[in-house]
Amino acid sequence: MRAPLALLAASALVATGLATAAAPAHALETHRIQGADRYATAVEIDRAMDAVGGPVFLANGQKFPDALAAGPVVAAEGGHLLLTGPNDLPAVVAARIEELAPSEIVVVGSAASVSDAVAEQAAEAALRGGTEAVLDRIGGADRVETSLLLLDRLLESGPVSHVWVASGAMFPDALVAASVAGRHHHAVILDHHGPGDAAARAWLDTVGPRVTGRHVEVAGGSSSVSGADADGLWSFGARSVQRTAGRDRYETARLINEVWGTGSSAPEILLATGENFPDALAGAALAAASGAPMYLTPNGCHAAITPMLRAEATRLGVEAVIGLGSAATVSDGALQLGPCTTTLQQQIGQVYGTFATQRHTGRGTRVIDLGREIPYAQVVAQLASSTFTGIHALDRDQQHIDSIAWGFRSFDGASLVMPHGSAVTRYLRVEADGAWSIEVRDLTSAPVLQGTASGSSNAVLLYAGPAASASSTNGGSGRAFSAQELYGYWQHGLPFGHDAATRGAVHQGPSVIGVRAAQPWTIRVG
Repeated sequence: MRAPLALLAASALVATGLATAAAPAHALETHRIQGADRYATAVEIDRAMDAVGGPVFLANGQKFPDALAAGPVVAAEGGHLLLTGPNDLPAVVAARIEELAPSEIVVVGSAASVSDAVAEQAAEAALRGGTEAVLDRIGGADRVETSLLLLDRLLESGPVSHVWVASGAMFPDALVAASVAGRHHHAVILDHHGPGDAAARAWLDTVGPRVTGRHVEVAGGSSSVSGADADGLWSFGARSVQRTAGRDRYETARLINEVWGTGSSAPEILLATGENFPDALAGAALAAASGAPMYLTPNGCHAAITPMLRAEATRLGVEAVIGLGSAATVSDGALQLGPCTTTLQQQIGQVYGTFATQRHTGRGTRVIDLGREIPYAQVVAQLASSTFTGIHALDRDQQHIDSIAWGFRSFDGASLVMPHGSAVTRYLRVEADGAWSIEVRDLTSAPVLQGTASGSSNAVLLYAGPAASASSTNGGSGRAFSAQELYGYWQHGLPFGHDAATRGAVHQGPSVIGVRAAQPWTIRVG
């Protein structure tokens, strides 16, 4: 059983806070590269590369794996990455191939990904441009084998010292890795196999020999590439295995760029949506060719992620942000790196999530299954009991995470639920000998702290003001009183303790303050 954390301990989670980054010293220019759809946008991105000559690489635009692994090869050969449907070549793509008149067209993936008919249509487009293109296909039995065949093609243009291993099932963590791989003549190999030890071993037996003597860079956390798969590559003689992973796809993209640098002094960045893949697939080739780093953003301005990107722009001395795709995929607010004009409740929902309120009632001790893991929430409860009452957060294995509420004979208040390390709440254990009712709500409905707040039990408060000093008064009877601030994904223990009057500080909002108390209290900010 896990011991409950001390209420005043400041426990830092690996993530990005909601700090409002200093704005760049001068206004950022913003531009867009966009077309009518994903295929037209890829054509416009290819035009922006201003590459002369080189083969055309044609990949399925409805799936990400083949185009992802092809990106470094396209960059190494000064080629053009265009997207297509599996069974029909879009007119805008055919027109671009006719304009380029390439001497070689490389179809990426099997005939199930890009049909022979589409390949022939591409060759006919090149012929209309005046060139009888050589038609090649790089396609294996599956996406993993295709990525290995692309590694072979990359080796034709020079040695490959590093191999990026990225998920072949989920695109987010891999998108920026492809741009960095292309800049440094690294390869991308996909991690994709069925469940079970036999399938994992078969993948290792296939991929392992290709990493011998090379450095392995793993893109994303264990949900993208498992620890077992990453560790298994050591046994095949990989020179090193290094993982780069953030709290989410957006921070992973930032960290990959931070670790590997931009490769260019060009004061601009590329910004693609992290909620879909086509624009970022084409953008990876542009990022590799130009040296401008590519970052990911939600479609709209986001309370935590947009300030993180603004801070990156400041760090890099960025003068221009180039959005990949229309305002429907990267909004104007996101492209301008904020400030976001969303309400406090919308910002809190963006950061900590929203969900339908759950209501539970009962009598006596009971364990409640919430139906899924809920990282952040408020539990609003009324418990009647002739003895001690309590509510305890349990993880998926019903192991104790935290005691979020307690009372003597009864309890009436709102308690903050949050992760502790990697432990996330799945169950609540209610202890009472009388009737009780509980609502599990997201954080958006919590009251806003405006100057002063008071109560006599647990409470959850939202704060939207500037960084400021804070003071508390409470019963001072030695009974428990504490406050804890959620600042983005950092937990900050406010120095409020058993004394009748104490002082602390709160960060610039938006933030969440959880109060735990067994006597009347008041908090004043400012």
